[in-house]
Amino acid sequence: MDYDVIVVGAGSSGAVMASRLSEDRSRSVLLLDAGPDYATLDQLPDDINSIHEPSTVNHDWGFKATFVPGRVAPLPRGKLVGGSSAVNSGVAIRGAPGDYDAWAELTGDERWSWEQCLPYLRALEDDQDEGGDFHGQGGPIPVRRWKRGELEPVQQGFYDACLASGFEADSDQNDPETTGVTRIAMNRGGPNLMTRWSANLGFLSQARNRLNLTIRGRCLVDRVLVEDGRAVGLRVECDGELQEVRGKQIVLSTGAVMSPAILLRSGIGPARELAELGIDSTVDLPGVGKHLMDHPMTPMLLRPTPGTVNPEKPLLQALLRYTSATGEFNDMQVYLLGHVLLVPGGRFGAWRPDAGDENAEPEWVFGIAPGVQLPNSYGSVTLASTDYTERPTIDLQFDENEADRVRLREGARLAWRLAHSEEMATFHTGPVDIDEETIEDDEKLDEWIHATATSMAHPTCTCPMGPDPAEGAVVDTEGRVHGVEGLRVVDGSIMPTIIRANTNFTCMMLGERVAEWMAADLA
Repeated sequence: MDYDVIVVGAGSSGAVMASRLSEDRSRSVLLLDAGPDYATLDQLPDDINSIHEPSTVNHDWGFKATFVPGRVAPLPRGKLVGGSSAVNSGVAIRGAPGDYDAWAELTGDERWSWEQCLPYLRALEDDQDEGGDFHGQGGPIPVRRWKRGELEPVQQGFYDACLASGFEADSDQNDPETTGVTRIAMNRGGPNLMTRWSANLGFLSQARNRLNLTIRGRCLVDRVLVEDGRAVGLRVECDGELQEVRGKQIVLSTGAVMSPAILLRSGIGPARELAELGIDSTVDLPGVGKHLMDHPMTPMLLRPTPGTVNPEKPLLQALLRYTSATGEFNDMQVYLLGHVLLVPGGRFGAWRPDAGDENAEPEWVFGIAPGVQLPNSYGSVTLASTDYTERPTIDLQFDENEADRVRLREGARLAWRLAHSEEMATFHTGPVDIDEETIEDDEKLDEWIHATATSMAHPTCTCPMGPDPAEGAVVDTEGRVHGVEGLRVVDGSIMPTIIRANTNFTCMMLGERVAEWMAADLA
């Protein structure tokens, strides 16, 4: 059959798109995802159910990224219905007003301004703690902040250390004027309030009974089929068999890595680079896969004193936002990572055989993790080959820009001071791989940053929206791919620049906005 709409990718944006577009029961919608589909809360595996730690092993794409020249490491992205919203850390923070106003200025479309995006951000929420102009109640995603009595001792120590260092107490990080240390707002719900409330649980759970919505997991898309300048369907591997499925409208919502990869395999991208791979050009769009942005982070790992670390407790509860000496408002975040599995030969993250010596004993540590929220470095996503089963090449270039290095140095020195404060000193016996001599020397500190920089796992901007393809725009301000009728991209890849916050809620907002415009077009 021919579907009215096919949405590829059931993550933060795609799940919203499919849910909203299927509200019109006369419109047939097919939602495809490469990973498994857990249709109910009871079906969720333990690692997906718990918000205590991001699930980075069992439901992951297995991407590798070059963070800095010469160092390749995993870049976690969720591979299941719900996408990365089903495996992330559950932080429910929006960007700053200036982020969205910058989108409006860069694209020439005031509909992307803070004032016009805020109602859609509010509509996502069922905020359990805060009301007023900046918060929503009754939306599909529950938002809860940790209470003071719920903080783990080491998280409370970090919170108190930040206050003692002169930072403000921030009770509501979604008030656009606040800054300082806060007990994090998280999208968590369920019977024990510890379930990560993904786009699957929040949106698709309300739509699964609709006969006009079909959800298929374990379907890997090779390419978009384009005929006479119009997208007419997809080439998909489903249950091990390559098939073609036809649709009147195609929406790619597969994220900042896979959306450009699918476009490139479809002949939509830089014509010269595609020719080198033997791909015939459908539309010459030089911006596809370029302008990759992410938040660089340098965790300072600490060896805990007995009783400090418990991997069964929340990973994140306290967060510091501040303005760097050289940056814009709230351009830095610092997390207290409550438990990190350190593997000899590897460093930071879940214990994987490719992270180090698989026969070595892992060690539980914790960390203070500063990260740049408004980076100046740009990377790329390119094809390694035309094989749709082969992972794209991801180059983040985190230490390319001196202004980013300056702020990472500042963040590392702040993390050192907090770690050695009276409030935190009793929780550890010392850092894992940095000393005071390194902290005080710019050149040595840069070497440590180069060796330790990792990602907050917020890749964006690889299919940016804008009016002019010659200047790198891939889609217009409603997600339509320039030069191809009936094809849109709607996910974090269309951000023209990264926001100074975790990207999940903003990606859901993108789905809400474009679904509304698309539904009006199809009516």
